Amino acid sequence: MREKHVTILFLILAAVLISADSFSQNSFQQADLLKQYIMNPSLVEENQEPAGVPLLLFDSVENALSGDRNRSPRFFSLDGIWNFRWDKNPFDVPSGFFRPDYDSSDWDPITVPGTWQMQGFGYSLYRNIPLEFSPYDPPNVPLDFNPAGSYIRTFELPANWDEKNVFLHFEGVKTAFWVWLNGEYVGFNKGAMTSAVFNITDYLQPGGNHIAVKVLRWADSTYLENQDMWKFHGIYRSVYLYATPDIHVRDFFVRTQFDDSFTNAELLIEAEVMNYGENVSGRFHLKGELYDPDGNLIRDFSRQLRVPERKEAVVVPFSESVSTPLQWSAEKPNLYTLLLHLTDNQGETLEVLHQKVGFRQIDIVDGVLKVNGVPVKIKGVNRHEHSPYKGRTMDMALVEQELQLMKKLNINAIRTAHYPHSPEFYRLADRYGFYIVDEVNVECHQAENSLPHIPGWEVPFLDRMEKLVERDKNHPSVIIWSTGNECGLAPVHQDMADLARRIDPTRLIMHQSNHPNGDAPFADILGTRYPHPSLLAAIGDTTRRPVIMGEYSHAMGNAMGHFDEYWDVINRNPRLQGGYIWDWMDQGVLFDLMEVRDRSGFNQQAVMMGRPDILETERGAAVGFSGLDDFIELTPSESLDIRGPFTVEMWIYPRGFLNHNNLFGRGLAIDLAQVSEREIEFTLRTGQTHRVRAELPINWNYNWHHLAAVYDGNEMRILINGIPSAMVSANGVIERVRNPVTFGKNHMINNEAWEGYTSNSVMTDIRLYSTALAADELGIHVMNPDKPEYLLLWLTFDDIAKTGTFYSYGSTPLSGSGSMNGIIAYNREPEPEAWQVKRSHAPVYYEAVDLSAGLIRVHNRHHFTNLNEFESVWMLKENGLLIEEGVLELNLPPLAEKQVALQFGSPITDDHYYDLFISTRLKEDQLWAEAGYEIAFGEFHLNSVKILRPDFWDKYSSLSGDVYLDQDEEMITVRGETFEYKFSLTDGTIQSLISHETVLIERGSVVNASRVPIMNEVSSWGVAEFDLIYEWGIDNLHQELKSFDLYRMNEDAIRLTFEVNAYSGEVRDMLFENTFVYTIFGNGEIRMEHSVIPRLEYLPGWPPSHIPWLQKLGLQFTLGGDIRHLEWFGRGPFETYPDRKTGAKTGVYSVDIDDISIPYIIPQDFDNRTDVRWANVMTETGVGLAFYSDHLMNVAIDPYENLGAAWYPYQLRRSSNPVLSIDHKVTGVGGTPVTAREEYRTYPSKYHYRLHMIPFHKFE
Repeated sequence: MREKHVTILFLILAAVLISADSFSQNSFQQADLLKQYIMNPSLVEENQEPAGVPLLLFDSVENALSGDRNRSPRFFSLDGIWNFRWDKNPFDVPSGFFRPDYDSSDWDPITVPGTWQMQGFGYSLYRNIPLEFSPYDPPNVPLDFNPAGSYIRTFELPANWDEKNVFLHFEGVKTAFWVWLNGEYVGFNKGAMTSAVFNITDYLQPGGNHIAVKVLRWADSTYLENQDMWKFHGIYRSVYLYATPDIHVRDFFVRTQFDDSFTNAELLIEAEVMNYGENVSGRFHLKGELYDPDGNLIRDFSRQLRVPERKEAVVVPFSESVSTPLQWSAEKPNLYTLLLHLTDNQGETLEVLHQKVGFRQIDIVDGVLKVNGVPVKIKGVNRHEHSPYKGRTMDMALVEQELQLMKKLNINAIRTAHYPHSPEFYRLADRYGFYIVDEVNVECHQAENSLPHIPGWEVPFLDRMEKLVERDKNHPSVIIWSTGNECGLAPVHQDMADLARRIDPTRLIMHQSNHPNGDAPFADILGTRYPHPSLLAAIGDTTRRPVIMGEYSHAMGNAMGHFDEYWDVINRNPRLQGGYIWDWMDQGVLFDLMEVRDRSGFNQQAVMMGRPDILETERGAAVGFSGLDDFIELTPSESLDIRGPFTVEMWIYPRGFLNHNNLFGRGLAIDLAQVSEREIEFTLRTGQTHRVRAELPINWNYNWHHLAAVYDGNEMRILINGIPSAMVSANGVIERVRNPVTFGKNHMINNEAWEGYTSNSVMTDIRLYSTALAADELGIHVMNPDKPEYLLLWLTFDDIAKTGTFYSYGSTPLSGSGSMNGIIAYNREPEPEAWQVKRSHAPVYYEAVDLSAGLIRVHNRHHFTNLNEFESVWMLKENGLLIEEGVLELNLPPLAEKQVALQFGSPITDDHYYDLFISTRLKEDQLWAEAGYEIAFGEFHLNSVKILRPDFWDKYSSLSGDVYLDQDEEMITVRGETFEYKFSLTDGTIQSLISHETVLIERGSVVNASRVPIMNEVSSWGVAEFDLIYEWGIDNLHQELKSFDLYRMNEDAIRLTFEVNAYSGEVRDMLFENTFVYTIFGNGEIRMEHSVIPRLEYLPGWPPSHIPWLQKLGLQFTLGGDIRHLEWFGRGPFETYPDRKTGAKTGVYSVDIDDISIPYIIPQDFDNRTDVRWANVMTETGVGLAFYSDHLMNVAIDPYENLGAAWYPYQLRRSSNPVLSIDHKVTGVGGTPVTAREEYRTYPSKYHYRLHMIPFHKFE
């Protein structure tokens, strides 16, 4: 008689789960029963097998050697198409859906593995610290809205499995799930990121079988899965069956231990053999076979088994000596193959298990982490499992592509932030060679210092730790266990560490709390988080433990400044052993671009964000928000920059109050929201904050109402159903903000740190006016807008079209976007920061000793690799062009250094610019790159030449001709034979530069001290430097000519002097005093001297000591419409910044301006080029303008006309007249929360420099 593990509790609960009644119609008793499963932390699973390694089971040695489970007749995949139904809560699920006779033919198809959100069901949203529901009340979760996904499929059991024990293996399901087979309950699980295995032998029937799974979005376990990531749900990893004999190797643990010289090793195996049979007898043997990386059998061993009692296990130990095994390390990931071969007393094969083995040993000696006796540096990244197309479901081909790219970027370590990754990921990490910090799925960031102390939560903490260690214990890549991220420090963490050490005493322990900072009394590793480089140095000087930063160099947007400084510190101190960059990849998610037609004359771009419903209602088409980050966002435009009187009105159908029903907003400047069950609030900021609240009608919920908010410059009013409900005096200009207009969400209120829900209302007939309407002019009284000339927006939701796709980051960037922290983009293409990582992580370092004598010191920073395994070459360049090269023969052991002498055949003179480059490349193809791939380079400037101009400059500067001068009240015009230059007598700018009848510059010498802010400059974590820049209007300078002077030097030279003030558009006393001196020659050459004195100390309340640094200081030039190309001699070819530039080589580069595009999902400053000696812009016909300076320049092109206003790339508009920035100083990008270091800041000091310009005709 088969044995069933069905609890009485579940038999009762099943009736609740299958009820077709809505939650409101269910009894409290039934809800309480459901709570026993999803609001009971001590219940983490039901009817599961004990934790263990994912088994690769085969029927023969031949098949087992392949390691490919698809070649195993003992493996049966349930991946593929299932029938699926999404419901808003478990009580809406059809009754008896799990029974085989239930007809699910009208359900939707869904792919398993896959998240339901990325297949069109439910709602995707991103949160950083808070949960997506509220209130925060562990272990309680919502019941009336707690989406449920129901899955059904059938399968045919393989014919030869009738006498086998069969197990059902879920690699990952989020969050809580129940499973039925052939209508009978099998089991339950809440551990979303590790395996759940069920013995289904007694539930199967020959031939066809029916499986059903119920998944709930939220359970008490959600409080432990509070990671800063997109929230996805469903059966997101593979599901499969495997078959075993009655006597079966259920689990095994493989370890290796070296002798003191790390020459010979012991292979230690503990195999747990389980008896699943009724009357099993006889002799059984367990045999081990070890194959070297080339596939040669080098060891075999066996042991006779004592048959355990039924449902009991016996542990079979092996200890085998292996002579001089090839060691496993991240540099040399040598993998052996172990087969465990179970046979009966006739020698017949019962099963064969496959496992890769790496001979490696982890120790801490004198406070230094060592791998195989060698101190290593951890050059790591934090990695989320994320796909922009599949959410949490990973395509292993793309994962392998990620690992290949990591190797190319000299990354040797990964932290599985912040949960165990897919089992296949670890197999790839073993193969490619990475040092893994394997992190338990425990993060309770929102209440990190309280939740782990609550009694009753110990069980899930320990369960998750046990399942992590048991699952991943055989992977050589895993060197450290992490007891969690941002979940405080409590006694349960000590228990988790003790548990991990009992199971596996061979690995180290790390703890990643915020308080204390990345540390715990039980931790072997000090995992400091986000230190300044100077603080890191101090920590290294005072600690006795290895320091491996759990998170550092936060790469949000355009970031990764001062990365060299981190690694300079790390390389000087043996106990500073590296860290894990936050983080690896931007978490962009692909959405359809759904545009709502605007019926106003402005044709505003209104986009539906998230997945709101379009409903047919008694008032026509309407948009319905879910409360889970659905909203309407307007692309910023000049017309929507609301600073004065306005009216917003809409028809609204409220559907109950959640916790903040935002209706309309524009950041903190304007907000209209239901703030309680009985009140609505209208807020404006005009230098001070004005608020007015109105009481809501009794019948507010589930009825249509007309709502309007009006500001007329003197008064704010709320009108409900056409009746004034509240008003307050208010005046002034509405504050300038960068936020877009939104409906259903306010970006500055409902940001990534927002706790709980957003709007869940239904809206239609939304109108926005640039005037204050009277009550009788509102839409409740008139069908069509009464004042169309003031109508800015009119949305009726009866015309919606998909116009493309876009990648969402899921939160407002003006407070920081934790989903956009990668050094590679959502499409796995490197972002510019990635090349700095590659350089700073480089395993070879070249140091100048005496460049005049060609002396270089080479440091081999490999841990296990001699440089003779690579090809090293040197290259000598003159003015950026290669003139000589040679091979550098290096036989240098790991962690050694030596001095080498280079002999140049070419003389080094001071009339040219000479650079020496040394490059180390792969000599042979590797798993991750082809031969010739460069892993490291060094660059040295050999002579004293600092200023350089294009080779053709002398050709044009030697020309001469007369210069003519015209002047009127508005303009000074300077002409020559082939050029005409105009200068404004209003603002002192260049109004046009024309050469060879081609407009090169449409406007120039525009003083600029700001940039479109990078994410670090607006993030609320750290220093939001741009807040003051914006408040003071330094981003909005207006130029005014104070005086000018003309001086004719001779017939072919004129000097113009302009005294110009560039003042803030917000605070006029904030200004920059400028002197421009232009000397213009008959050949068209301009020699400009620019002196600037920032006068920023006069802002009331901000003494000089509090003046922050500027973002940059330089000039902008609007290019003529025919300019198509940029060429420069400087760092390249990708963007660089003063504190992130050494990963780029100095050289001559060119780019088509049409090919310049932003590499970040969130629009921000980009495309800067540092250390530029000269640059030129040019048309297709070869007419251009060249520049050089007496200082190294920063050069950038902005190809967009609205970079500063856009929040998504789809909103960007290419400009017909791109803007060229030539900056004397640019502030570095810094990091979050560690801002740009002092040496990379542009302080508001006096500056003086020269800029030379000359027109040319390349084909003349």
